[in-house]
Amino acid sequence: MKFNLQQINEIIDGKLFGDGNIVITGVSSIGQSKEGDISFIKDESLINEIYKTKASAVVVHRPIKDTKKPLIITKNPFLAFTKFLQVVSDQNRSQLCLVHDSAIIGKRSCLGQDVSLGANVVIDEETTIGNNVTIYPNVYIGKNCTIGDHSTIYPNVTIREEVVIGKRVIVHSGTTIGGDGFGYLQIKRKHVKIPQVGSVEIGDDVEIGSNVTIDRATLDKTVIGPGVKIDNHSHIAHNVVIGENTMLIAYAKIAGGARIGKNVMIAEDVGITDHAVIGDNCIIGGGSNVYKSLEPGSVVWGSPAKPLNLEKRIQVIIKKLPEIYKKIKGTR
Repeated sequence: MKFNLQQINEIIDGKLFGDGNIVITGVSSIGQSKEGDISFIKDESLINEIYKTKASAVVVHRPIKDTKKPLIITKNPFLAFTKFLQVVSDQNRSQLCLVHDSAIIGKRSCLGQDVSLGANVVIDEETTIGNNVTIYPNVYIGKNCTIGDHSTIYPNVTIREEVVIGKRVIVHSGTTIGGDGFGYLQIKRKHVKIPQVGSVEIGDDVEIGSNVTIDRATLDKTVIGPGVKIDNHSHIAHNVVIGENTMLIAYAKIAGGARIGKNVMIAEDVGITDHAVIGDNCIIGGGSNVYKSLEPGSVVWGSPAKPLNLEKRIQVIIKKLPEIYKKIKGTR
């Protein structure tokens, strides 16, 4: 990357104090910066770091006395810096070749404008790829899929048949979308597979981490709503519906047919049982197991998940059990 400070200031819409011609060649955190980098100070607690950093310029929320270091002043430095990081990220992705010679495109499939396909990408028949889509090496996209404009599919992703992906979606390496749901009938002590003939639908502005699995529906569709963010190693089973702007942190496990509302926060290593209904705006603490439906706005933790304050009291009592046991034993 190579930008001057004036260009960066225009991108983040701040107020520049210092030489706008200074060339910036890297981005970094305030404590790890080197000459040529630009960094940022998130809030007042880090303000003294500006006197220690080796960064050539800093994005900050207010003027700083006694420093000659060039500054870009903006109300929300973190958000402003994120805008610049997006430009850097887009620039890096644009270095991918347009269509690699080894890419295979099936019959009646359609590519939009400015699509980039890496080495060994395979796109099956009757699939539509939107404009400005970037697909990295070793990706497989099945028959009759749709990938929306400005989406990015990182290496070694598998997207099976009949999957619909919206605009500006990011899918990280190793993820599988549209694998068969885990459905079997128990007949005479044998497991008889239920054919999984549904699909997966993913809304706009979704980001899916590495090694995530999203299963297709048995019938109908598994739905990931707009704005949903899914962290690494999470599993979404068949026929799950997740509402918009919900977030799943690493190792979340959602069983078949569960319904997750809007703006739900699911912390790390949470399990949700099949067909549970989780209302809008719920918060589920890390390591919880949810065995029944939750009302909108619930804040729960534990296994089984229960109201947060109740679980906290239980944890305090558990820690005191050895002491309580000694007192009870001593009275006998």
